Amino acid sequence: MECQLCHKKKLTSEYPSNPLSEACEHHHLLVCLRCVIKEVEDNYQCPVDGCSTMIDADTTPLWECKAKLKQLTFDYSDRERAQAAEAAAAVSASGGAGLLKVNLTTLLGESLVVELDSSQPVDKLKDRVLQQWTDRSKNKIKLLFHGDELTDSQSLASAGLSSGCRVQVLFVLQELTPDLTEVRMCMSWGWPGGKDHYNYLDTACFTFSALPGSAPKFLHCIDFRTQRQQGRHEIGAAISRIYDDFVRHDGESRKSMPDRSSESSFTVWPQNLDRLRAPSGKIRGPRGPFVPVTHLFFVVFTFRDDTNISVFRNPQLKVFDQRDPQTPLCSTNLNPRAKGLIVCLLNKPGGRGAWQVTDVGQPLAEGSIRDYKSVWQICADIIDKQRL
Repeated sequence: MECQLCHKKKLTSEYPSNPLSEACEHHHLLVCLRCVIKEVEDNYQCPVDGCSTMIDADTTPLWECKAKLKQLTFDYSDRERAQAAEAAAAVSASGGAGLLKVNLTTLLGESLVVELDSSQPVDKLKDRVLQQWTDRSKNKIKLLFHGDELTDSQSLASAGLSSGCRVQVLFVLQELTPDLTEVRMCMSWGWPGGKDHYNYLDTACFTFSALPGSAPKFLHCIDFRTQRQQGRHEIGAAISRIYDDFVRHDGESRKSMPDRSSESSFTVWPQNLDRLRAPSGKIRGPRGPFVPVTHLFFVVFTFRDDTNISVFRNPQLKVFDQRDPQTPLCSTNLNPRAKGLIVCLLNKPGGRGAWQVTDVGQPLAEGSIRDYKSVWQICADIIDKQRL
């Protein structure tokens, strides 16, 4: 049977058993489970052609669709875990000897295959990372396997690694430990030629919800417009109210005449982020259900379309503890070879532990504060790479 939306032939078991609402006048849905879930979460409406019934994304029939789809979907990560456990047991039985090929992969999709003895400690993997990415610091590297952080002292075998497995490499700028109650994410730059301060960098924070088993969903853009008066920027003011006490854009960039430079910043309250919920639908009109915000991307764009970041002097990201606003906790230079840049990601890798600022450094050839839709999918792809 062919789905009316994706036009793919699927088994009868891949379709909902019942209408999504008693208000629906049709008896059967000729739309597959995946398309039903996506359409309701995006548009809050029954996806059947000609049916205008509004559907709440939290309605019981939709959860039944999700449960049915989950039963039909094979979880490859479970299979890989089982294979890794079997390999670890085999290595242990043989005395711990044996070479492993491990695929090290970054958030940008860069990869490196290394071969090490299974008895070697995880710390040796970090040494190989440093050989490939020489500008990094060893104490800022985190390695994740199935969402769990690997400790330096454990052996590759005891960590459950098997030949051909994939290990996620993260370049962590700062872990936001419980003592950091308020931090400032500051992006600064020197004026082009020391004089043209009317050419500047725009900064934004893109928020996403990426729950286990669901595709990453873009939520909102937090930028300078969210700090303007409600009468002029109604949507921006609504976004500001949602994210107050969690993450806030600090307004239009501040200029320093003596240094001939500018800076734009965000204030983040890390210990509140676990409670951050935002509507998954549009700000105007009926809002969708509130969902957890799991990923925050910090992005910069050049204001003028005919320039790139290279025209600015020493563009940087610095993270400050507000108790000591003059001494940065960490800093990194911004890639100057593009008109835009996904600078860093704030999230909890694996959904556990402390929130952390991870270096991304993804150049952007398209997009701006006025048109950032092209950046959404890139951010979603980065989230998917971190999940694998």
